[in-house]
Amino acid sequence: MSIRIDKFEIIEKDDKLHVYVEVPHHDHLLGIEKFELGTGTIQNELDQKKIKYGKCIKEYTIKNWRHATRKGEWIFEKLVDKSVEPVIIEEEKSVKSKKTRRTRSSTKKVSTEE
Repeated sequence: MSIRIDKFEIIEKDDKLHVYVEVPHHDHLLGIEKFELGTGTIQNELDQKKIKYGKCIKEYTIKNWRHATRKGEWIFEKLVDKSVEPVIIEEEKSVKSKKTRRTRSSTKKVSTEE
């Protein structure tokens, strides 16, 4: 089963990717079967088009057997390429711990003879 998508539009607004999708209505005579289109399918389409995206903010499920649910919008966070700056790691100076004296219990046996 192949999923036919009539409209696949990607718009960038406010550091977000808005993906608008529209599918044809279900029709046996034209050979268009019933199907659902979820976030996973949209992510696969974005991967095929080599578009980088982040976490999904708004999800939707398209069902092509009703006119009201055959259009949908997904919103993804836009990935921002951060320039890699060299990180300088400073080593901390080791601090010598003070040796504290410990009182030991007596090792001599005390005889209790009477």
